[in-house]
Amino acid sequence: MLEELDAAGVAFRSASEPFDTTTTAAGRMMMQMLGRVRRVRARDDRGAHPHGSGPQGGKGEWTGGTPPFGYRYHPEQHILLPVPTEAALVQRIFTLYADRRLGSAAISGLLNDAGQPTSRGRRWTPNRVLGMLRNPTYIGQLPFNGQQHQASHEPIIDHGLFERAQLLLAERSDSPRAQAANATDYLLTGLLRCQRCGHGFVGTAAHGNGGVYRYYTCLSRQRHGTARCDQQRLPASPLEEAILAEVLAALDNGSIFQEAARRAQQAWRAQHPGRQAELAGVRAALEERRSATGRYLRAFEARRLPESTCADRVAELDHEVQGLEARAAALEAECDTAPTMATDDLLAGVRGRIDRAVADGAPEQLKQLLDAVVDRIVVESRACIQPDFVAPTVRMRPGSRRRTGIEPA
Repeated sequence: MLEELDAAGVAFRSASEPFDTTTTAAGRMMMQMLGRVRRVRARDDRGAHPHGSGPQGGKGEWTGGTPPFGYRYHPEQHILLPVPTEAALVQRIFTLYADRRLGSAAISGLLNDAGQPTSRGRRWTPNRVLGMLRNPTYIGQLPFNGQQHQASHEPIIDHGLFERAQLLLAERSDSPRAQAANATDYLLTGLLRCQRCGHGFVGTAAHGNGGVYRYYTCLSRQRHGTARCDQQRLPASPLEEAILAEVLAALDNGSIFQEAARRAQQAWRAQHPGRQAELAGVRAALEERRSATGRYLRAFEARRLPESTCADRVAELDHEVQGLEARAAALEAECDTAPTMATDDLLAGVRGRIDRAVADGAPEQLKQLLDAVVDRIVVESRACIQPDFVAPTVRMRPGSRRRTGIEPA
């Protein structure tokens, strides 16, 4: 419109905004810049929206920016293409979070310990992991202008796994554990569960003549009063001491974690039958295709095969190799999620880290370590508090539970 007015010799002046094309060059330049921005946004919207129109035809094409980890941009097709090795790692991250229920800090730590960098060669952070988990690009959708549109690129994550991750993200963001995770005065936030009402506990404090008294209070009681849940408040310091003592005793014993790991292995094998055998078969097929490629190339060099025959067959083999490599990477990522038995060295290492954290007074580190070996703590009453232990990196409860309490029964 402004271009048409200008061509007709008509000036434009806004009554409510600092736009004036009558005399000032700055006003004309600002209007031109706004026009360009508007056209770029309209073009990008047409490219991202499935029902758009225009040069890109609304094909769900990538509209610009750095592709997310796991993809590369194809400049001719204007779409994202999966990078097999990175895509396998994306699948592993979603599985660790949604199915193994590891936190973003634990996942980023595992990736960094394994020497796995981001696509830019940087270290993983919890926020980077959370950003990946929330990104709908991995299920074949493109976010644009606050909406999600179906895209043309191949999904890396199936909708079921993505939805499980979103539900867990929402659960943790609304949970007492997420809300109080940075409250360094409370070590057990997120681990305590009220048996009477099913809610978690939050850290609370009361002020008296003797100073500040710390408690863990059932969330239902805290929000709605004793009419909703009459669970008693738990004095924080005695409870934390009792739980730490139980954790250290369980680490010294070790059998409870071995049982947890054994059960987790059984469950994983039942859910993933034949994965190791399939992986071995894929690796054998890969080796055979690569050897065949070498034989064709040597035959061509020795002039026993014409170039056309050799090139066609080598191209076919290369295509097969790419498919097998992608399948092998996916199987390796899946097999990598299989739980391993907790070794004595691992348990001793965790115990040593807890001892050092206690000695150093490092509450954040203690929280992470407790989360690695305690699945939940069921509170029946002050006299009956039951921690459920898990093997480090294995999220499955053993059959029996040890019981503790901060008051006699």
